[in-house]
Amino acid sequence: MKDDRDDGMRRVILTVLAGAMILGGCDGNLFARRGSGKPTAASQRPAADGAGTGNTQSAEDLYTVLMIVMTDPGTHGADAQRYRRILTEKLAWKGLFVISKGGHSELYWGRYRTSAAAQKTLAKAKAYRTQNGMALFSRAMVVPLPGKDIGPEQWKLRNAAGEYSLLVAVFKDDQERNYIGRRRFAVEYCRRLRANRYQGYYLHGTVVSHVTIGAFGAKSFRRRKGPGGPEIEILDPQLKKLRKDFPQLAVNGSGVNVIYPTSTGKRVRVPRKTYLIRIPKD
Repeated sequence: MKDDRDDGMRRVILTVLAGAMILGGCDGNLFARRGSGKPTAASQRPAADGAGTGNTQSAEDLYTVLMIVMTDPGTHGADAQRYRRILTEKLAWKGLFVISKGGHSELYWGRYRTSAAAQKTLAKAKAYRTQNGMALFSRAMVVPLPGKDIGPEQWKLRNAAGEYSLLVAVFKDDQERNYIGRRRFAVEYCRRLRANRYQGYYLHGTVVSHVTIGAFGAKSFRRRKGPGGPEIEILDPQLKKLRKDFPQLAVNGSGVNVIYPTSTGKRVRVPRKTYLIRIPKD
């Protein structure tokens, strides 16, 4: 491409794939509690050698390469379509397509039966450079092909009554560990939760699938001032029990730690806790 095209493409870069994590529907941590709960998402954890449950793929699994995400409220659709047009016309990249939803647009490249089959396209996207050396798609990734949500309609978080739900698990595809199928894993965890009489819901984002439990109103907790800043006091007995049963957030079946500095200069690792998220209604 010529420099003017490079400049045009740079101008419409509004966010890259690092911003895609925000699009899953979580709007912030209201409160949390430490510990471990049951049933856990541990059965969805990939084996150390990458040959665990994540290697299981159904015949319906299709994959694509997520190139970039546009989020400008007024121009995200036009920006993504401009990318698609320039890349198709000037580089002869075939199979590019755009999906616009929920206030953002995503540019994808290709359709593949397996994630392995998409690796050549992924490498080509990552290797692309403009004439001035800019790597436009250095953070591209293979993702499940967008389409109809996997899972029963009544388990979708968007269909839950209430304003808040407790986030207990997050699933993300991890190609290095051959852990592919995060939407399917999230729905299966919902199934296990419901089999154990927990009100499980799933929410599939662009690159992350969430699993939550319960549906609560704004009166189920209240904010108050504490010695260390704002605090949350839980008022709903059911929510108190859920936090006790599921105190630690699971990511791909494993707990994760958050590192905090202390007054002595040391750093401590604290388990990431489950927390309330707003139930999306758009």
